[in-house]
Amino acid sequence: MNNKIKNYLVIIAYIILTTGLLVCSIEDIENPWNTMFFSFAIILIFTIRQIIGEGQRKKLYILYVLVQTALIFMLGQIDNGTSFVLFYFVIIYDVIFRVYGIYSLFYSGMLYALTFYINYCKFKGIGIVTVYKLEFYNFVIYFFVVTILYLLKYICNINNKLEAAKDGLSIKNIELEASFEKIREAYRKNEDYIVMDTKNRLAREIHDTVGHTLTTALVEMEASKVLMEEDKKEASNKLTSALEQVRKGLRQVRTSVRALDKSQINYYNEVIELIKNTILHTNVIIRYDIDDFNGEKEIVKRCIFRALQEGISNGIRHGAATAFLFKLKYDKELLRFSLENNGKGLSNFKKGFGLTAMEERVKEANGSLDIFTDIDEGFNIYINFEVDKSLEN
Repeated sequence: MNNKIKNYLVIIAYIILTTGLLVCSIEDIENPWNTMFFSFAIILIFTIRQIIGEGQRKKLYILYVLVQTALIFMLGQIDNGTSFVLFYFVIIYDVIFRVYGIYSLFYSGMLYALTFYINYCKFKGIGIVTVYKLEFYNFVIYFFVVTILYLLKYICNINNKLEAAKDGLSIKNIELEASFEKIREAYRKNEDYIVMDTKNRLAREIHDTVGHTLTTALVEMEASKVLMEEDKKEASNKLTSALEQVRKGLRQVRTSVRALDKSQINYYNEVIELIKNTILHTNVIIRYDIDDFNGEKEIVKRCIFRALQEGISNGIRHGAATAFLFKLKYDKELLRFSLENNGKGLSNFKKGFGLTAMEERVKEANGSLDIFTDIDEGFNIYINFEVDKSLEN
């Protein structure tokens, strides 16, 4: 029961009990002390019941009801009027709100039967018709009070359910707000990840494109510097070629920024062109044997092209390689990438930005990367990609 409603009902109960005490005392004005004693006893036990509260045990509550009923019954025996029924109304209220089902209704009927018995014994001398008329009025009052109490209990139960539903909705609302906050936080993190991923991909694209192009241009500029005194025409051709490489790199950067990974490219032709341009502009030797891999996923094709580009650039720039052997062959359910060179090699090496980007690309393409190098053993890159069967048809 709502505490506010419960407090109001208890206040009304005390008003009724006080009224019963006063009226019973007036009805027995010549000797009110016995009436007042039983009335105070009933009020005292009701007060103790309120102090103990709803948590009292069932047996203790039954004892409380029996004691109250007995006290009111004795009060009715000594009271000269019928005002003692006011005390019964308070006990009926307490039982109806504490006991569920037919038991409270049975107890209400039992109290009315006791009231009828007391009144019959006290007033039968004034005439049976008068007694029955009095009891008819008492019955109407009893029925009205019990009906009001049951309706009030029903309203309180509905109110309790509404309060519980309101609390449930409040909890759900809090949970939804918490879930919404988590979703919003996840969205922010995902947004940050997308931005960071896009930045990283753009950085890799620019690094791979500009790195390879500038490496090629650098080699040609170094060659032109050597030829400047010996063969000015050849030196001029080398410089012109280097300028063209720089222009090409700039165009590739612009393409990467505009479309990044969305452009449709024939990567098989791009690989062939990359090899031929490198041979033409750097005078390194590249032997190659590759299968057409245009049937693979875009991410795999792009990874192959960028890995070859990075491998050749690193080989020339850091390893002083003059010869490469590149193979890209299907082997059952694998597409095997291998790039070997005759560069200086390293006994211990740390992955820089380029190799880290290559490793990330391979991981994104669900491939596996292995690097083997040692002093005077060159720098060898091996990548295995799983063939996507769904793309064969």
